[in-house]
Amino acid sequence: MATEVVWSERSSLNLQNIYNYIAKDSEFYAFRFVQKLTLATEGQLSIFPLSGRKVPEFEDTSLNFLREIIFRNYRIIYNPINSPIKVTILAVVNCSMNLPEYFEAEWIIE
Repeated sequence: MATEVVWSERSSLNLQNIYNYIAKDSEFYAFRFVQKLTLATEGQLSIFPLSGRKVPEFEDTSLNFLREIIFRNYRIIYNPINSPIKVTILAVVNCSMNLPEYFEAEWIIE
């Protein structure tokens, strides 16, 4: 049975922001990039829900259970707690971002 991959509201907003940024140059390439990112993420996590690594920045925190996979220069952060039934994508962030600053304490971890 395949694992259900759910995109949180925040991760969907992240994808929209990525699309908007790339679309400044080309809507075609923006659509193609976001589509490839979502298909690759869903394909990998639906079959191998624990395939990503633990997020190194959260190793000694209460968020040490979160995992990530990498797609090009983006980190897809997800919650595997309900796997193999479901994983929830929490955020899609550029690899150059400072992750602890981006992840605020009031985030809802689904």
